[in-house]
Amino acid sequence: MLRSKWLIWLPALAAAWLFDFLFWKTQGGINYPIWITILTALALGLAHYQGRRPARPSYLLAALAVIFSIFTSLRSEGLTVFLNGAAALACLALMCATLTTGNWPFYRIVDYLLAGVKLAAAAFSRALTYRWPARPEGESAGWKKRTAGWAAVLRGMLIALPILAVLAALLASADLVFASRLGDLLELFNLERVPEYIFRLFYILVLSYLFSGVLLHALYPEKEEARPDPQKAWVNPFLGLTETVIVLGAVDLLLTFFVTLQFQYLFGGQSNIKETGFTYSEYAVRGFTELVLVAVLSIGLYLVLNTITRRKNGGQALAFNSLAIALMLLVLVILASSFQRLLLYENAYGFSQLRLYTHIFIIWLALLLAASAALTAAGKPGRFGLALFCTLVGFTLTLALVNVDAFITRQNVNRALQGKPLDDTYLGSLSSDAVPALFELYDDARLPQQLRNQIGAELSCRVYLAQQESAPPDWRAYHFSRQRAAALLTARGAEISAAYPVIESGEYRLPGVMVNGAERPCTGNFFGD
Repeated sequence: MLRSKWLIWLPALAAAWLFDFLFWKTQGGINYPIWITILTALALGLAHYQGRRPARPSYLLAALAVIFSIFTSLRSEGLTVFLNGAAALACLALMCATLTTGNWPFYRIVDYLLAGVKLAAAAFSRALTYRWPARPEGESAGWKKRTAGWAAVLRGMLIALPILAVLAALLASADLVFASRLGDLLELFNLERVPEYIFRLFYILVLSYLFSGVLLHALYPEKEEARPDPQKAWVNPFLGLTETVIVLGAVDLLLTFFVTLQFQYLFGGQSNIKETGFTYSEYAVRGFTELVLVAVLSIGLYLVLNTITRRKNGGQALAFNSLAIALMLLVLVILASSFQRLLLYENAYGFSQLRLYTHIFIIWLALLLAASAALTAAGKPGRFGLALFCTLVGFTLTLALVNVDAFITRQNVNRALQGKPLDDTYLGSLSSDAVPALFELYDDARLPQQLRNQIGAELSCRVYLAQQESAPPDWRAYHFSRQRAAALLTARGAEISAAYPVIESGEYRLPGVMVNGAERPCTGNFFGD
């Protein structure tokens, strides 16, 4: 049992106040990893102090939460930042939900969802329903003494305030610097900011209440959770094997027909496709999104049927597993077809953020399918939840490690070296992650002058826009990617601007720059970070 309410309320209040301090009126940067790291340390430290030693898997979640949060300050690309930020919170929440048990590696998908629901319910209710320990009679006298001490402190502050006011007014009249600093301090108590202070105090108290519920649930759950059996169905199966065989068999036949066509046409080369009246590009560079969706729906179909199908003996289980494995193998071939179509599309039109997301997603989806087939063959389909968790972690980390915008920049420029057109306007829409890659390519001696001009003009637009940002950034919003880009643009800004001067009011009534004899507006850069 907790020895004092303050052991929960003080850490919860500290976490809520820290949120306000780090995020009020500032953009995301180093503040997010600082906040996540301190929250993680608070939860683990409080658990150790209370003798509720965290389970080993909880430390893995803590490490993942910190790593994901750090990537939000290392990358500027939108989806990468969002997924890593969400993953950090999700890992922290899962750690709190299973802090002392470490049961999450044994969860089924429904268990992950239930853990989230229980944690959310605890955040709203545990601080009200928790039975706080009664104060022993022997401590009542000590409590009264401490109360009297605080009352004396309050009286002393009330006496000191008017004395300080008089002395401060005299000192302010005697020294202008002191008067200026005193004015800055008194600005904090500006009556015009009272509504702001009330609002901030309100949400700090609300967050404190929610965090206290989460901490109570983490340290002292209402019911100690037993380790779940991944192989146990969470609903009673009600669908007969005959119906399932018909459904899976029909889907397998449909996918077999489709896969046969893929081997005959897409995998067979251009000559076979021409016989159908389509060009190779017409056949190949379409439909990869639909094929990925087919793969996702097929996994969903397998999960549903695996949950609701009755299997009374080993023979029925073998029949189901055979059809399910065949489904996954066929879907793997479909993913290979989708991947090849995507490669052809990228070769024809270049890389974009959406295409690269899909590119990476297909690879991880294929790994998930392969793992699912292996688990089904081993008779352990209940571990799919852990496989899905690893897939989501892998996909999110891959986006961060690849550095999406820098990768797109290099690939599209390398593609231009092979004679393909370069969409320099699209490069302008990329985040600050692309700036180091742009400078690296600009300095590449292999680049033809025409291509170098396109990259130089893009850098000149970014230099111009960086010069318009006069206000120094708040330290809380310090961001490694944005800072590195700003340093490069500042260091080489004069060189780039002299070579590619920006026209402040060009043909398009926007800042523009001349590229190979034509004006190119700096429009894309307004949608970067």
